[in-house]
Amino acid sequence: MGKIKAEASGAGPFPLGTRVEKGRVYVSFVSELEGTARLHLYRKGRERETGVFVFPEECRLGNIRYMALSGFDPSAFEYSLSVEGSPVPDVCAAVVTGREKWGEAEGRVRYGFLKDGFDWGGDRAPGHSFEDTVIYRLHVRGFTRHVSSGVKNKGTFAGIVEKIPYLKGLGITMAELVLPDEFSEVIGGGKLNFWGYGPAYCFAPKASYCVKGGRETPPDVQFKELVKIFHENGLELAVELHFGPEMGTALQLACLRHWAGEYRVDGIHVSGNFDSRAAAADPALAGVKLFSGAFCGEAAGKNRHLACYQEDFQTDMRRLLKGDEDMLQSAAYQMRENGGAVGKVNFMANTNGFTMADMVSYDRKHNEANGENGRDGSDYNHSWNCGVEGPVRKKRILELRKKQLRNAWVFLAMAQGMPLILAGDERGNSQDGNNNAYCQDNPTGWVNWRGGKFGEDIFRFAGYMLRFRKAHPMLHKEGGLMGMDYLGVGCPDFSVHGESPWYPQYEAYRRQLGFYYSGKFAEDADIYLMFNMHWEPHVFSLPHTDGLWRLAVDTSAEEQNGIFEGPEALEDQDTFELNARSVVVLVSDGVKKEETVPKEGACGRTEAARAESVCGKAGQNRQKAPK
Repeated sequence: MGKIKAEASGAGPFPLGTRVEKGRVYVSFVSELEGTARLHLYRKGRERETGVFVFPEECRLGNIRYMALSGFDPSAFEYSLSVEGSPVPDVCAAVVTGREKWGEAEGRVRYGFLKDGFDWGGDRAPGHSFEDTVIYRLHVRGFTRHVSSGVKNKGTFAGIVEKIPYLKGLGITMAELVLPDEFSEVIGGGKLNFWGYGPAYCFAPKASYCVKGGRETPPDVQFKELVKIFHENGLELAVELHFGPEMGTALQLACLRHWAGEYRVDGIHVSGNFDSRAAAADPALAGVKLFSGAFCGEAAGKNRHLACYQEDFQTDMRRLLKGDEDMLQSAAYQMRENGGAVGKVNFMANTNGFTMADMVSYDRKHNEANGENGRDGSDYNHSWNCGVEGPVRKKRILELRKKQLRNAWVFLAMAQGMPLILAGDERGNSQDGNNNAYCQDNPTGWVNWRGGKFGEDIFRFAGYMLRFRKAHPMLHKEGGLMGMDYLGVGCPDFSVHGESPWYPQYEAYRRQLGFYYSGKFAEDADIYLMFNMHWEPHVFSLPHTDGLWRLAVDTSAEEQNGIFEGPEALEDQDTFELNARSVVVLVSDGVKKEETVPKEGACGRTEAARAESVCGKAGQNRQKAPK
C-alpha cells in the first residue's frame, strides 16, 4: 500500500455517502456542526487509527463536506467522522460495522466502504405491472428464524433465498422486506426492537441479517446477491424504509435513489415522515415502484409507478367479514377500485395488527407479553373470534374460522388492487392474539411453518385463489374496471347485483351481494361472485350468461376445502341458495345453451324473465352446493 492521499480534485458533494471508482474513494457527508471536519481511517479489527484526513475547506456545500481519497484498498478499512473533535454519525453510510451480532448492545460503530464492481451479470428487472403484482410482506429475521422453517441460514437474507421456490409456488411476484436497513434493535429494559421502527442508518443493509463465518461477505454484497437471485427467478424485491423527522427531503431522496440505483430494488414502501410530492416528481425514481399512504387520494398525474398503501381495504373487508351493518357499498368500491393513475395495495392483515388467523380467533388484543399493561396496540381490530376466544379444539368453531379465512382469501384475490399477503397468513400463522408484536423476537413474532391440518387447508385454498386470480384477466384487468359497457356488448364490465340480478340492494341491514365480471372485456370467462355474511342462508337468482355457470369456489363446502376444480355445470342455472357466512364463485365456460327466453343483449333478460327470476317457479328446485 502506498501513501494515502486526501484531495479535492475530482470530488463533488453528490451522491451523498461513499463510493469507490477506479481506485479512488469519494466521501460526502452531512453535518450541521461548524469547525474542521475529519475522516478517521482504521484497518478492520484494529482500534488504532491508520490516518486522519481533514476535509479541505473548499470542499463544502452548505452542510455537506466532501473529498476524495486514494492509495489504499477500501475493502480492508473502515472509518469514522468528527467535526471539531466531536464524533458525528454518517447518516448516509452504506456499510455499518459493529452491529454484526443480533441483539448485542451497541459498542463502537464505524463505517465501511461499498465494494466496487459487483458483478450483476445480465441482471434484468422482471418489471411486473401493478395489475400482475402479488406482494408478500415478510420480516427478514422472523420469516425463517423458527426451527420449523427448514432453512440452513435462519433469519438472514440468505434464508429468504432458500424460500424462493416456496414463494414462486405460492404465486408471489414481489417480496416486501420489513425494514432491512441498519436499525438498532436494543432498546433497553430487556426488550428488543424486533420490527425496527425508529432511528436507523437508512442507506445500509442490516449486518445482523447477513450470513457469518469463513471469509465474510459484506452486507452490501449479500443484499445485492439477494436482489440478483430474485430477478433470475422472475421475482421483484421491495424494501420498506421508515423516515423519522430528522430525515429531510434531500436525505430522503438521496436514500431512495441509493436503494434504487445501488441495489436495484424494484419497489420501495416509504413510511413515517415522507415528502411524497418530491419523490413523485423525481425522475431518478420513475423506474421504481413507490408505495406509501401519502399517495392515496391525491393522484400524482401520470406517475403510474406510485401506489396507495393504507388500511382502508383491511378495515372495510374485515367489517364486512364479521357481519357489520351498512358495509355493502364499501365492499363494492373495494372490490372494483384499482387506484386509477395511482396503484392500490389491498391486504387483510399487515405487520401492525392481528394476523389473518387471529382476526377470526380473537375479539380483543392480548399484548400482555409486551409489558405495557395493554396500552399498546390498536383497540379496533374489526375481528370476531367465531364464538370462543383464542385456541380451541371444537370442530364446529375451527370449521367456522376456516370458512371465514376462505372468505377473506376470496375477497383479497378477486379485488382489483394489488393483493398483499403478510408472511405466514397463507399457513394460518398466529401471534396468540398479540396485535403489536414489535418486541417479540420469539415464536410469537416468527412465522411458524407447522400449521397442522388447519394450516395446510388454508395454504391449499390460498394457493388456489392466487392461481384463480392469475388465470382470469378480469380480476387484474389493465386499466381497471369502469362499471360501463364501453364495448357495446350489452352489459358493463363490472356490475353489482342483489339477490335479484341487476338490482343491487344496499340497505344497511343487508349483508349479501353479487359481483358480475363480464369476460368479454378481457377475453376471459364470465365470473359471478356472491357473498352472504349474514348468519342465515339467502337465495340468489343468477344473472344470464352465454354459457353455463359452473362452481369454482364455495367456502362453506368443508369437505372440499371450498375448492371445485373442473366441476359439472350447476343443475339449476337460475337460482342458488347461499349458505350463511359463505362466498361462492361461479365461472361460465362459454358453451352456448339452448335459449328459452329472449335476450336484451349479451348479459340481459327481458322484464318478464327478470320478474320470473325474482319470484321463482312453483316447485322449482333451488341449487345448493355439495357438502
